[in-house]
Amino acid sequence: MGFLLAAALGGCGDGGERVSIRGDFADTAAVPTSVFAVEAGREAEVKRGAFDLRDLSAGPVTLRLVRGVDTVGSVMLQNVPAGTRLQLHALRTDGATRRAFPRALALEGPPVLLVNGIRMAGGDAVPAQVDARGTVLSASEDGAALLVRPADPALPDLRVVVGLGTETVAPDSSRVEPAGITGGDSVRVEGRTDGGFVVASRLTVWRRGRTGGASAAASTPEGRADSRDDSEPERTASAAPSPTPPSPTPPPVRTAARVPVRVPREVRQRIDRIEHGRGGGKGRGNGGGRGHGKKG
Repeated sequence: MGFLLAAALGGCGDGGERVSIRGDFADTAAVPTSVFAVEAGREAEVKRGAFDLRDLSAGPVTLRLVRGVDTVGSVMLQNVPAGTRLQLHALRTDGATRRAFPRALALEGPPVLLVNGIRMAGGDAVPAQVDARGTVLSASEDGAALLVRPADPALPDLRVVVGLGTETVAPDSSRVEPAGITGGDSVRVEGRTDGGFVVASRLTVWRRGRTGGASAAASTPEGRADSRDDSEPERTASAAPSPTPPSPTPPPVRTAARVPVRVPREVRQRIDRIEHGRGGGKGRGNGGGRGHGKKG
């Protein structure tokens, strides 16, 4: 109801500020000739590799990338608030899903925005040092790259690099194999940011239950979840990530081996493939990762 009311108010003649969207493209050889805003029925010509759509209504915005008479890609923006100023930088269309993803964005208005189901934000939205809980939306087969939705709604989805220097552990500090991490698992990510990626120093994993669709809570010896320790509360696999704050007394973070600060190119490419819904990911989460790219 709140979403419908916001969309209705944004469309009124004197109801709040309007929305503007600009964008440019990464591949100059595959630039569309125009961009069509479906809900507004507005079209902008692509000039010198860029487009500019202004005076759009708040609410969902679907952009169709058109070359000639053919639609060659699309961008789906969910619930864009009134007054939003958005710039989509270096858009590149995924060949399998035909969804265009920006390499980065500049955003004025809301702290985050859902772009093709991925929660995105400006470049300074993720702090230099990260300590956040969330849910794995998708993971590469070897667990070296994760897409994590933080419980904090002000944070964008985290593109997490799991390397040789990353401790991957259960809440009791026992070893967890990165290759076993899958969509739906709850995690606590600790690490540092690098060019939009989070290089994890420690990853604490609560495994998603394999029966009944419920998330397996870390339990006391009596078999019950204890909210006083670092346990993750139980929830169904279909539920959105609960806003669980970090424990007041988190387990001590052991010093991980020193690793290069730069993210390897192959890991960046793997994360890109996860976000675009390709590359053999194991996503079973809500609203992103592999499989999400196949939804309408």
